[in-house]
Amino acid sequence: MICGCGATAAQLSFQMTDGGSIPTHPLQFIVKPVNHKTAKSWVEKWHYSKRMPTGKNISYGLFANGNLYAVIVYGIGVNPYQAKFLGVDNVIEIKRMCRSEPIIKGYPLSKFISVTSKMVAKDYLFDCIVAFADPEQGHEGTVYKASNFILHGKTNPEWHLIDVFGNVRHRRFAYRHARRNNITVDESRKELGLVRLKTLEKYRWVRFVKPRAAIAKATGGE
Repeated sequence: MICGCGATAAQLSFQMTDGGSIPTHPLQFIVKPVNHKTAKSWVEKWHYSKRMPTGKNISYGLFANGNLYAVIVYGIGVNPYQAKFLGVDNVIEIKRMCRSEPIIKGYPLSKFISVTSKMVAKDYLFDCIVAFADPEQGHEGTVYKASNFILHGKTNPEWHLIDVFGNVRHRRFAYRHARRNNITVDESRKELGLVRLKTLEKYRWVRFVKPRAAIAKATGGE
């Protein structure tokens, strides 16, 4: 199970230049755990979902010269059968990852994943890391490929809800409203002015820690 964020900060300093003949001052990057409040605020501002995932999470921040630049959130995914599907015992998921604008060159998010995956391993025992890329947001998972993840097919499409203003709601939104008001889900959707929307399949990216048999299974090898 996930426990406290006891990992120490990872640090890297290097010289960045602006392309001219005079170098800038060294830009120092530090990766360290961040609390739930900080991660939640960051995700709600910079992640396309605008929502911090529920459950037990461990979050890390990438700081550039002391200023928060990116956040990554690890935790247990909503699918309880994911580990069995992947042929392993324990799975941890990258549930959110986002950075601020503009982009800061020199420390790619693939390196952020690499560093934090080692840090989270001190708090959680896992056989593989899973991440999903949403094509509806223009994401294919390039950053995961650069982090030595392998493409493990796609998820099934899901049904969500969309209101009259174009805002997408999770499919359980109407379900919870129906339970609170003792009405059917169909009645709840009509009352809330929601229409069902079928999403695209998401890309499933996986990086196995062990065993090799699981990698062979995922890639179709022996």
